[in-house]
Amino acid sequence: MNIMVIVPRVIQSYIAQFPEVTHNAYPYFNYDNRVVEERVERGDFKAPYKGANEFVDEDYDSLVKHAQTLINPILAKYNARVANEDALHMAIRSFSNGLFDGKVNANRFEVLVKSMVAETEKTAGERKRERERKQDQPVKPHILKQLGLKPGDIPRKQQITQKVQKGVPHLLKTDKGTIVKK
Repeated sequence: MNIMVIVPRVIQSYIAQFPEVTHNAYPYFNYDNRVVEERVERGDFKAPYKGANEFVDEDYDSLVKHAQTLINPILAKYNARVANEDALHMAIRSFSNGLFDGKVNANRFEVLVKSMVAETEKTAGERKRERERKQDQPVKPHILKQLGLKPGDIPRKQQITQKVQKGVPHLLKTDKGTIVKK
């Protein structure tokens, strides 16, 4: 007799992270013959109202995207978490004419803020990499030719030390343009 254990995959989504979903008493009440609905659906027009338990991941995803557009940059400069919380509070009240107003409890709010903070940190890391990539761009050969320099005259990043090397030209970027100092 072979016993097969099937473990469902937990999908990384907003709803799967809610404590109401992860910490419940469902395994203790395992009835297989449940009545799903108490009456048969007649196909009538459904009201546009959504209850707190009727939201799906796409709804929460659109709420988080809307909240990210509302982040106050001045507040984010001092404390990113507080800026994300503030933006999410505003988004809950204003998104889709108050669709989420009064329907996001503390646990759901915490999960949404964590996802916003993670997304903000990811975008901040991407911006930092972009700045570093811009700083590491080599000087184009036609610019060196206009300045009367050869590519070997400009030291590479590994060659530059804390001290200023005498006799080696250095490029400085200013408001007026690029200046070559010897």
